[in-house]
Amino acid sequence: MYFSLNFREHVTSKNLNLTLEITSPDQEQCSNCGSTHIQKWGWKYRKDGTKVQRFKCISCSHRWNAKTEGFEHMRANPHAITVALDLYFKGVSLRKIVDHLNQFERVNVSHVAVLKWIQKYIALMRDYVDAMHPELSKVFHADETKVDIRGQWEWLWHLIDGDTRFLLANHVSKSRNISDAQDAFRKAKEVGKTQPRVVLTDGLASYGPAARHEFPDAVHVSGVGLQARLNNNRMERYHGTFKERNKVMRGIKKPDSAIIEGQRVYYNHIRPHQGLNGKTPAQAAGLELDLGVNKWESLIKKAASNPPQVTNEENSN
Repeated sequence: MYFSLNFREHVTSKNLNLTLEITSPDQEQCSNCGSTHIQKWGWKYRKDGTKVQRFKCISCSHRWNAKTEGFEHMRANPHAITVALDLYFKGVSLRKIVDHLNQFERVNVSHVAVLKWIQKYIALMRDYVDAMHPELSKVFHADETKVDIRGQWEWLWHLIDGDTRFLLANHVSKSRNISDAQDAFRKAKEVGKTQPRVVLTDGLASYGPAARHEFPDAVHVSGVGLQARLNNNRMERYHGTFKERNKVMRGIKKPDSAIIEGQRVYYNHIRPHQGLNGKTPAQAAGLELDLGVNKWESLIKKAASNPPQVTNEENSN
């Protein structure tokens, strides 16, 4: 009987080309009666070919489907959604992602649906990772570059930690005055949860006053560049990475675009760096999240099950 059941499951899975979603119970006891006497009870077959484990309480016969944390009520399966996220931040256009999903994942969606997935999950992951406390070298590199937003050239500011290469802030502004630099520095403080010891920037006049205001105890080193004694190569390298992705989009549609914040999540937590011996900046900064092979799916599940705590002070604001 055991051989027969396994053989039938193998043949069925092979013939239908199913994506197996084998999960454990999402709870240690039955939500209906509180019993811990729970066992697996067959499968639920979804239209997209996903196979979802069902469970049964032996005490009261209550049955339920295993939940995939963070992907509840989504028509597409988690694998297809995370494939779309990964392709997008590796530089593939939305319409090419739609074609890939249709060919290889048997998921038929529009490019608008894929964009909504990206916006939804980037917001979820951003709030989760920004509540963490990275261990930084406290040598911050800052720089700004021009980006095309709806046909208008605006300024995109970045701050990155020197040793860990942890990307601390993205900030879009129409100008490069002192208040714009301060906004970028303030975001870096919020994400890094610390004050830097040294701030390296180019010779832009706005950096000095902004650094004195936001980082009063830091040493500000101005005038760094590719040919200077102190260089900003890490920052320039990141600008190159960002522009490679931005070129595919042919310009950013709005200042708070998912690509800007999503790139920070991807750069810090998903993409391994050769300069860090294959680690991500998050790992270099002591944030060991044990994300496994599908880092997108694991990070989404962790973010969904561990929402950031809101303090009373934040509620009052």
